[in-house]
Amino acid sequence: MNNNKTKRHLAILGSTGSIGTQTLDVVAANPDIFEIEVLTAQNNADLLIEQSIKFKPNVVVICNEDLYDKVFLALDPYDIK
Repeated sequence: MNNNKTKRHLAILGSTGSIGTQTLDVVAANPDIFEIEVLTAQNNADLLIEQSIKFKPNVVVICNEDLYDKVFLALDPYDIK
C-alpha cells in the first residue's frame, strides 16, 4: 500500500521485452501506486502502441525510425507525444 498517496512515476525502457511486459503487469495490478510516464521499444511497434493506449504515458519512443510514422499516427488521437 502506498501510504503517502504519491504515485511513483516510471519510465519503462524496453517495454515490449519480457522484463518490460512483466513490469507493466505489476503496474496494471497496482494503479494506485504507479503511473507510466515513458515507454520505449526497439522494433515492436504493435505492442508498444497497445501498451501506450492502455497506460497513457506522456511520451513514447520507438527506436527503429522506420516505424516512427506508424507509432505516431496510431497514438496521435490519444495526445501521446
